[in-house]
Amino acid sequence: MTTLSGVWAASLTPVNEALDPDPGRMVEHVHRLVESGCDGVVVFGTTGEATSFSVAERRRLLAEIVERGIEPSRIIVGVGCAAVTDTVTLSNHAAEVGCAGLLMLPPFYYKGLPEEWLGQAYGWVLERLVHPPPVLLYNIPQVSGVAVSPRLAAALAAEYPGLVVGVKDSSGELASLLEFIDAWPDGRVFAGDERLLLAGLEEGGAGTISGPANVNAALIRRAYDGETRVAPALDEFRQIIAPFPAVPALKAMVAAMRDDPGWARVRPPLQSLPDEAAAPLVRALSAM
Repeated sequence: MTTLSGVWAASLTPVNEALDPDPGRMVEHVHRLVESGCDGVVVFGTTGEATSFSVAERRRLLAEIVERGIEPSRIIVGVGCAAVTDTVTLSNHAAEVGCAGLLMLPPFYYKGLPEEWLGQAYGWVLERLVHPPPVLLYNIPQVSGVAVSPRLAAALAAEYPGLVVGVKDSSGELASLLEFIDAWPDGRVFAGDERLLLAGLEEGGAGTISGPANVNAALIRRAYDGETRVAPALDEFRQIIAPFPAVPALKAMVAAMRDDPGWARVRPPLQSLPDEAAAPLVRALSAM
């Protein structure tokens, strides 16, 4: 069994020619990530294009990869949806499968809501879960447009002890990460940006849930295990992908690493990188 700490990959979601989730490629990818040093994977997070897939598709892929041998204790499931009922459905399915945890966005369609309303929305979901695994709140305001504050996270942890156990802070700001750790000393606070991993660990953070881990998991593992000299390489990798949309860029890299062009496919509204854009990415990765 794994614990909610360490290095977790925010997994990409491979798709087939019809742009449906591809369980075969997914199973192979998860095995490779674990072999490369990941404690587990988060499926259907931001890097996994979660909001581009239906509830039925998300449930089906999770069930299929577990049936094909992926240990559910290695899986945290992204259950963020605009509708709280969909979040409940995905959460209870993940519980039935036996997954290690849930990664839960706040409802994200309506912006500028009072924090109290967000707390009540979380409560509406949490009170309808059946034997759920631990819940990590998900703060990624630059994408969702709805922030989860350290104060809200700590309040939900106090109201739902043993259920709300941590947070993934993908703000990309060290100050934000440290505020979560300070407000919630017993929380499992994960950096969504692996470049903040070492600083977070020094202050009591739990680890990282990282999109680039789809490509450089071994490097991130070395950092987590105390090899601080690899920190510049983590920054260099982020600089390589920074000029491009992150998900298409990471998929282009995986396609090159696996010698499998099908990995480059994405679900609309994203688009695959054209060859002329992907080529310098791959060269930079090889040089690195």
